[in-house]
Amino acid sequence: MNWFTKQIKACEYVERNPHRSIQSKGLRMKYIQLNIGMLFLLGLSVLGCGQSLQSLSPIQPVKNIVDAQMELDTNPSAEVVVPAIPASPLANPIIEKHGLQTVGFRLVEKKDANAKALTYVFASPEYAYTVEDWNNFLKDWIEVQPQIELPTADEDRKEVDVVFLADLPKTFDIQARQPFLTKTIDGITVSICYWRRTDLDRKYNRGNAFSPFYETEALRQGDKTDVYYVKITNNRNEHIIFNVKKCEVTDQGDNFYPSLDYDDLVERFTYMSRASGLYVTNGLAKAREILLEKRMPIVERHVGAHRIGVKPGESAEGFVPFRQVKLNALELSVVLRIEKAPPPGGAQRYQTIEFQFPFTHSRGIRVAQPSPQRY
Repeated sequence: MNWFTKQIKACEYVERNPHRSIQSKGLRMKYIQLNIGMLFLLGLSVLGCGQSLQSLSPIQPVKNIVDAQMELDTNPSAEVVVPAIPASPLANPIIEKHGLQTVGFRLVEKKDANAKALTYVFASPEYAYTVEDWNNFLKDWIEVQPQIELPTADEDRKEVDVVFLADLPKTFDIQARQPFLTKTIDGITVSICYWRRTDLDRKYNRGNAFSPFYETEALRQGDKTDVYYVKITNNRNEHIIFNVKKCEVTDQGDNFYPSLDYDDLVERFTYMSRASGLYVTNGLAKAREILLEKRMPIVERHVGAHRIGVKPGESAEGFVPFRQVKLNALELSVVLRIEKAPPPGGAQRYQTIEFQFPFTHSRGIRVAQPSPQRY
């Protein structure tokens, strides 16, 4: 029976039953009103969901332990592990002494659980917990770490890495809106946090200047940026060297996203037709003020060249942009490489330390982010 036949039969029914047509009309009106109400509530819920996703960061520090446990509950065969604190009798007293708690870790596949380094992320429930407190914890942790990493009869030897997760925007000169991660190796402390596109636009893409990280929706994924704020503190007796071009981001598929220096940002402006004139000039002037590479002093001078870094007992901080990650990226590792200068008069060579920070990427949150804006 097609639609036309159904309408004819409906008219015949109304002619035969006029009293019922009035009742059915009233029911239809109530049904329509109910549908409109339901659609209105659905629209509000969808709008609220969109707004909440827009306010989140598409890249966040480390996979949370609770998320992994929920994944295992729904899918017991999931290729993830939820590692316990290594050597609990040794680790727990120190963790409790310094008021820390385990909040996350680098997610690994089961087959690699005993072969790769495990990165444990700790946090403090107290807002006032500082990096100095974290360094005091590390002094006790270093004493037991060799014992924790000793192989046992049940498992192979593995490296245990520790990272501090904090929400202290006052730690940075340019205050962040997102949590940041801190790691200390060989007297060098590095802190890092992700900056959302919206926050960057609100702060720098305004007035008579483009943001140094300006982009349009028309740009390809590889021409857009993910921007992090990095602070490096050198507590060694020798200077350290930092080359932004040796930094990178990798994802779970071994995709590689290189970092961008000032010259790369200049080049980005040249192939964006709408970016020109005074707006670009002012934007690049701001880049020289806020990029980490531009805020670092020269620590070594060579013939026709120089090297930048951080002098003993000092700190440097600023933005480090990278090529934007693909939408299907899930687990990210931000790698910052720092060279240690050898003691003066020694025969040792420069040594490179890799600071790896675990982040996660959400495609849904990325898609829900608002478009680039001018303020």
